[in-house]
Amino acid sequence: MARILVLGVKVPFTHGGQEVLVGTLVKQLRARGHEADVLEIPFNPLPKQNLVTQAAMWRALDLTEFAGTPIDLVIATKFPSYYARHPRKSVWLVHQLRSIYDLYGGQYSDIGDDPRDESMRRLLTDGDTMALSECAYRSCISKNVAERLKAFNGLHSRVLYPPLPMGDQYRSAPPEPYILSVGRICRIKRLDLIINAMPHIDARLKLKVVGVADEPGAMEFFTNEMNKHNLSSRIEFLGRVGNEELLDLYSKATGVFYAPFDEDYGYVTLEAMASGRPIVTATDSGGTLEFVRDGENGRVVAPNPLAMAEAFNSLVNDPVAAEKMGTMGRMLIEEAGMLSTGWDDVINGLLSPLAKSSGPELTKVVGG
Repeated sequence: MARILVLGVKVPFTHGGQEVLVGTLVKQLRARGHEADVLEIPFNPLPKQNLVTQAAMWRALDLTEFAGTPIDLVIATKFPSYYARHPRKSVWLVHQLRSIYDLYGGQYSDIGDDPRDESMRRLLTDGDTMALSECAYRSCISKNVAERLKAFNGLHSRVLYPPLPMGDQYRSAPPEPYILSVGRICRIKRLDLIINAMPHIDARLKLKVVGVADEPGAMEFFTNEMNKHNLSSRIEFLGRVGNEELLDLYSKATGVFYAPFDEDYGYVTLEAMASGRPIVTATDSGGTLEFVRDGENGRVVAPNPLAMAEAFNSLVNDPVAAEKMGTMGRMLIEEAGMLSTGWDDVINGLLSPLAKSSGPELTKVVGG
């Protein structure tokens, strides 16, 4: 039995894939007899000048022991948790601070070419390379994240896909006339694509949105988009729902919309497939494209409302093909071991530093 700390980064009053991943990982470690707990420091991305301070707060932590009790291993997850110090540090990288990497200079980043911003960016990218180089085991939640790590920091890593949080509970039922969208309500998730597609989608279909806003002004923006097209009778914002209700919503959807920009991984993609539902995503949605094959287990279309509308209309007009896509998606999930059988590889990898004195585990790597 080992004493393990999983390092989480929590933005108060929000809940997303990272929180699900951390909580499920701790449960799996405990189920295998380990003493595991979560260590979180609240993260505040604003103002951006505080980002270096946030990294420094984690760097100040020496997690070798607490109150004289040794900690055998720490498992970091995302920026800036991997700055913490420990002689046996694993990382299961959810993502880095994307605003200084792949999103830098674009509409989803507030880091510009101001000399102060550039100085902060260089400091953090160098710090990331240093802190992540210390890890005795490096892994990422998807190929997309691993390829970014190799491209920007020159570091190799293994891909460990997170199994689905509700395991074998996902189910399928006869479809009902609605599109389901699940996820944080913010600009990068691009809910506006499906809202603006609704006037062009078969009038029988409604849109159900699960999630809460975690970005200033996001809800107002999407509500304005809905009102612009007089769609209040066809769009329902459900907020945060319980697990059983979420499983039910997935199981009965005509199709699931999930088309964020360059997603890291995307639990929603896999949850839709596990529920036997066709998923509609975009050609620039990143991690979703590691699983979705256009016309085979879902639709992959251009990131614009008309293309989204065509995709969902095709599901309505050809329910046999839609059902086949859902079946193929479920088969992919089962064969990939993402229900209840996929945790052994994850746990074995993350705990491998316990059996080693030093040196990163770099078998089955991306970029090497």
